[in-house]
Amino acid sequence: MLRWYLASLIFLLIISPGIGFGVYQYVMHHPAEPGSFVGRAYERTVKAKLLVLCTKSMASYAQQGEANTEEQTSAACKCFTDDMFEKLQDVPPGELDEIVKQDATQQSAASIFKACSDRSGLN
Repeated sequence: MLRWYLASLIFLLIISPGIGFGVYQYVMHHPAEPGSFVGRAYERTVKAKLLVLCTKSMASYAQQGEANTEEQTSAACKCFTDDMFEKLQDVPPGELDEIVKQDATQQSAASIFKACSDRSGLN
């Protein structure tokens, strides 16, 4: 009986964390497959982050005194979120923050933001 307790303890303390760490490393360094459960969760998470970023940026972008409707703002942010996600969908989750901080990505995001706000009719 003591042998089973000892084997269980070794499994819980050594083998389980090793398996968990290996799965974590795999998930963080491999892009999610589109259409899978993980891919849909990744898409929702990244799009939610991009939407928050767009909403914050929209407040400073929209000119004071101009008549921009809520529909125009939400259309511009949806356009930005969709277009930017197309560029980021193949990036593994563990590398996403590094890619977003690069100058090329920020310039691309700025051009997408400008194009989407022009398409939606923002002043």
